[in-house]
Amino acid sequence: MHKSKFWKIMLLVGVLCMATPTWAGVKSVQQTAEISEESDLEKDYEAFEETKDQILISAALDEKDEDICHISAAVPNIPGDVEKVTFHLIQRDQIDDKGKWYKGKKKSQEIFQISLDETELKTDVAYEVKAYAKKEDKSSIYLGKTAFLISEEEVALKREDEKENEKEEKSEASVSANGQSAFVDDATNNELGYYTIMGNSTATVEQMVKEYNSQSVEYPSEALGNGGASTIEEFCEILYEECEKEGVRAEVAFAQSMLETGWLQFRGDSQVEQFNFAGLGTTGGGVKGIYFPDVQTGLRAQVQHLKAYASSDKLNEECVDERFDLVTRETAPYVEWLGIQENPYGGGWAAGADYGAKLLRIISDLKAIK
Repeated sequence: MHKSKFWKIMLLVGVLCMATPTWAGVKSVQQTAEISEESDLEKDYEAFEETKDQILISAALDEKDEDICHISAAVPNIPGDVEKVTFHLIQRDQIDDKGKWYKGKKKSQEIFQISLDETELKTDVAYEVKAYAKKEDKSSIYLGKTAFLISEEEVALKREDEKENEKEEKSEASVSANGQSAFVDDATNNELGYYTIMGNSTATVEQMVKEYNSQSVEYPSEALGNGGASTIEEFCEILYEECEKEGVRAEVAFAQSMLETGWLQFRGDSQVEQFNFAGLGTTGGGVKGIYFPDVQTGLRAQVQHLKAYASSDKLNEECVDERFDLVTRETAPYVEWLGIQENPYGGGWAAGADYGAKLLRIISDLKAIK
């Protein structure tokens, strides 16, 4: 009944946990490694220890079917002797509830997930879920937990009719000084009110150029000129065209390239000569990431990587993003979900907190320019 008269939302009862794992049934990392020296477990556990604060346990409703809830554990550098990841689900208000155990399905190298439907989860009931890594020796590593509640709220039937009418209406367009169309397109027109990555670009090349020039930085004309963009105007035109080809909002790609490169100053791991404008392949610690032959290829790879996260559609151009197939498709349709810490599926572009919020601030400043 709720499909026509109700819609479901998920409320966080507890914090989406960045877990601090505790060890169950294991005396020490070194002792664990000694059990199987051949598999070099000591290095596995050293890497795991370094990144364990990045473990994320999360729950989210399916974007296309609100009757399905995905519960995920994102576990960087999971040790090699882990056989599986399991989830223990209980009702928080039931003291004697022994709960149910579920085996996680491996969605990527780091993400394990279970999907539960309406026969297993009730609405307006607070649940708590804990995740464990089960090892070959039958001991466990506690990964973390989260708590959530699925609320079913009544909305007017005309809501669906309004959506259909909005789809039929063409976006109004105004023409900027350089003759380029700036679409009046509400990127946040969705139930969550988040900023969608796919869609019409709502900022112009002229606005991008003005926003860049307002930063009091020097454009690297010689270095980027070697890659086909000797001016900021040329750079923004290439960026805009690549976004149009794949249906990615240009303001999102612009904001990301400026954030990742420090307004094209490249003071991080990547160097300007790499033509890598989004930190593709950089992992910190001086790892420079991928090299591209020119500006257009670097921007095309960035746009294609954004499309990988935001959509399940095929690419319209030949793939130049060598990390495209490493992405779990359509797990970050919104700018707010590009950061791993804010992504309900436990994936995302960057590990730092508030990554999406930083992008949105740049987008807001950009679109405010007349």
